[in-house]
Amino acid sequence: MAACVLIVGQGLAGTVLGWSLSRAGIDWRMIDSGHADAASRVAAGIINPVTGQRWVKTWRIDELWPGARATYRAIENDFGVPLWRELTIRRFWRTEKERRTLLNKIERGVLAPWVQFVDATSCGLAPAGRVNVPLLLAAARKRWLAEGRLVEARFDWANRAKHGGWVIDCTGAAAREGPFAAHGFAVSKGEVLRARVAGLADDEIIHRGHWVLPDDSGEAWIGATHEPGVDDVTPTAEARDALLRSARKLGCERINVSEHLVGLRLAARDMRPMIGVHPADPQLGIFGALGSKGVLYAPWLAQQWVEHIMQRSAFNSDVAARFER
Repeated sequence: MAACVLIVGQGLAGTVLGWSLSRAGIDWRMIDSGHADAASRVAAGIINPVTGQRWVKTWRIDELWPGARATYRAIENDFGVPLWRELTIRRFWRTEKERRTLLNKIERGVLAPWVQFVDATSCGLAPAGRVNVPLLLAAARKRWLAEGRLVEARFDWANRAKHGGWVIDCTGAAAREGPFAAHGFAVSKGEVLRARVAGLADDEIIHRGHWVLPDDSGEAWIGATHEPGVDDVTPTAEARDALLRSARKLGCERINVSEHLVGLRLAARDMRPMIGVHPADPQLGIFGALGSKGVLYAPWLAQQWVEHIMQRSAFNSDVAARFER
C-alpha cells in the first residue's frame, strides 16, 4: 500500500484538504505547530460576491458558490457544529463615482444575480456566505487529535525525504520558510476586532471600506485592515482606531471591544491561489496563497488535490503553481 499523504499545516487549506481526503477514502496524517499568527485563526470567513471600488464580481463566484455551499454544509453535518450562514452584505458607497459605476454595471447585467437591491445610499449583495473558520479548525483539531491523525509539532523540511508519500505544504504564511520559499509569494498583515455591538441585524453584514459582521456568539467582527508587505503580528492602535471609526460611520455607536487579533495572509503575486507540485520533487505539493477569499476557493482546490492524488488529474491551469511554467 502506498504511504499516506502528509498534510503540513492545519489552517483552512489543510483542514478542508484533510476532510476531503477522508471523504475520498485516502489515508492521510497531519502535522501542525499551531502558529498563533496564522490568517485562518482570525479569519472572518466571508464569501463576498462583489468587491472593490469598481464593483468587480469575485473571480469564479458563479461557478464555485454551489460547491462551496455544499462542502461546508457537509462538513457542518459531519462535525456537528454550525459553520455555514447565508447573509446579505449591505454595502454603502463612499463616492458618487462608486455609485455611478455600480448603476452602470447593473444596467449592463455584469453583476447579475448578486445585486438584490439599490437604495439612496447602499446596495444589497446576496447571497453572501460566512464560514465560522475558527470553529471549523477547533472541531477538526479535536477530532483528529483524538484519532491520532494530527500531531502537534513543527515539521522539519530538511527531513522531508523520511516520508515516502505525498507531503503537501498547507502552512499559509509559513510557506515562505519552506521548500516553496523562492516562488514569488506576497504577505500582508490583517487586523480585526471582536466586539459587542448593539443594534446589528442578525442576517446582514454592513460594509463601507471596512465591514461589521454579526456572529452567532452575540459578538461581531470588525475588519479588516490590509497592509501589503508588512509581516509583524503586533496589534496596533492605528488599526484599532481605523476599524472603530469605520464601524461608527456605519452607525455602530455602542462598541465594546473584547479582542484585537492579527493574522498574516499569504498570496501569490497575481493574487490567485497556488496549488501544484514542486519542480524538483514529484511528491511534494503546495496548497496555499488563498488570500482573502480562501473560504470560496478551498473546497475547489482540495477536490483538485483529491483527483490529482487518485488519478493524476491535472490542476486547473489558472491556479497550478506558476513556477511550473
